[in-house]
Amino acid sequence: MRHLPAYTRILGLMAAALLLLPAAATAQPQKRFLTLEQCRSIALDSSAVLRSAKLMEEKTALDRKAVITNFLPKFSAYGLYLWTSSSFDYDFSGGALPIYKNVYGNLVPDLMRDPSGNIIYNGGIPVFNQYAVIPPMTLSVDLANTFTAGVSVTQPVFMGGKIISGYRMADIGTDMAELNSQLKADETVVSVDEAYWLYVKTCRLLETAGSFSGTVDSLYTFVSNAVDAGMATSTDLLKVRVQRDNAALSLARARNGKRLAMMNLCHILGLPLTTEIEVDQSGFGPDSASLSPQSVLMDEDSVAARADYRLLEMQAELKRRNVDFVRSDFLPQLGVMASYGYSYGLKLMGETLLNQAGFTVMATLKVPIFAWGEGWLKVQSAKKEHEMAVTELEQLSGLMELEIAQARYAVSEAALRVSMAETSLESAETNLKVCRDQYELGMETLVNVLEAQTQWSQCSSGLVEAVADYKLACTKYLKATGNL
Repeated sequence: MRHLPAYTRILGLMAAALLLLPAAATAQPQKRFLTLEQCRSIALDSSAVLRSAKLMEEKTALDRKAVITNFLPKFSAYGLYLWTSSSFDYDFSGGALPIYKNVYGNLVPDLMRDPSGNIIYNGGIPVFNQYAVIPPMTLSVDLANTFTAGVSVTQPVFMGGKIISGYRMADIGTDMAELNSQLKADETVVSVDEAYWLYVKTCRLLETAGSFSGTVDSLYTFVSNAVDAGMATSTDLLKVRVQRDNAALSLARARNGKRLAMMNLCHILGLPLTTEIEVDQSGFGPDSASLSPQSVLMDEDSVAARADYRLLEMQAELKRRNVDFVRSDFLPQLGVMASYGYSYGLKLMGETLLNQAGFTVMATLKVPIFAWGEGWLKVQSAKKEHEMAVTELEQLSGLMELEIAQARYAVSEAALRVSMAETSLESAETNLKVCRDQYELGMETLVNVLEAQTQWSQCSSGLVEAVADYKLACTKYLKATGNL
C-alpha cells in the first residue's frame, strides 16, 4: 500500500477537525435562563417535603370521607359451617307418664281413689289410674354439616355524639393538612429566594471584582510606563503589583463563589449540580422601583393571614372537639340491626331440626352506670389539653407579632442601607476619578489612588450586599405577614 504524502494527511486531519467542531459545539450544555417566579415554580414541583405534605393532605381527605360512612348503614354477609365427627348421645332410662282424661274439653287428672272417694297416695305422690310407659332409649344429636348464612344491616342511632365529633375533627384535620402544605410551600419559596438572590449577588460581585481588577491592571500599566520614563519609582510599581495580586485573588474567589451559589440554586431547584443557569437580574439594580419599601410594606400587619397561626387556631379547635369525642364513650349508645338468614342441620335421631329461613331484628342499648369516675377524669384531661392549646396560641401569637415587627423594621433598614450604599458608591466613584486624574498630572500620591480604588471596590460590593439583603428582607416580611 502506498503512503500518502505528509501534506495530504495533514489536510485530511484538518478537514475532519473542522467537521467535528459543530458537533462539539452542539454537545456543550446550554445555559437555562430562569426568572424568580420560574425558580419558585420548579422548586415547588420538585420539593420532596412539599410532596409529602400533599400526600398528607390527600390522606386526610380520604380519612374524612371514611368518617362520613359512619353515618350510613353497614351491610354485611355472614356464614357459619360446622362439621364434627363426634355425635352427642344421651341415654334415657325411660319412665311412666300419667294419663289425663277429657272432661267437657278439659284435661282432668285421672286419679285413683279408695272406696270412700279419697285420693290414693304413694310416698306422698298421687296415683293415677293409667300410665303411658316410655321405654328406655339413646338420644343422638348429630352436628355434622350444620350451617347458617345470610345478610345483615346495622345502623347506629345514637353513639353519644362520637360519630359527629369524629366527623368534625376529620374536617378540621383536612383543613390543617391544607394549611400545612401552604406553610411548607412558603418555606420552600423562602429557601428559593435566598438561593436566588445569593446567586445574583455573587454574579454582581464577580462583575465588581472584574471591574476592580481591570482598573488595577490599567493603573499598573500606567505606573509601569511611568517607571520606564523615569517618572515613578519601582516602589510605586511594587505597591500597585500587590494590589493587582489582591484583585486577582478577589476575582478568583468571586468566580468560585458564583459557581458554588449556582450549584446551591440547582440543589434547591432539584436540578443536577452541573446545570448551567442564568437568572433574571433586571430587578436588582439600586434604581429599580421594586426597591421602594412603600411597594412592600402594608398599612396594617396582622397574624391572622399566617398559615402557622391558623394551624394553631385549628389545633385548639381540634382539642375542643376532642372533649366531646372522649365524653361520647361514657354516654348511652343505641344501635339497631336487621338480618335475613337460612339455617340447616342439627339432626336428632336422624331427623333434621334446622331447615328454614327468616328475618331477625335486634336493638342494642348500652348505658354506662358506674366506672369509678373514669369518664369524668378523661373528660377533664381532654379539657386541660384544650386549655394548653389555647395558651400556646396566645403565647405564639405574641411572638408572631414580634416577628412581623422585626421583619418590617428589617425592610426599612435594608432600604435605608441601599440608599446610603448608593450615595457612598457615587462619592467613591467621584473620588477615584479625581485621584486618577490628579495622579496622572503628578498632583496626587499613589497611596491615595490605591486607597481610592479600594474604597470604590468596597462601596460597590457594599451596594450589592445591601440590595441582596433588601430583596431577602422583603421575602421574609411577606412570609411573616402571610402574604408570600
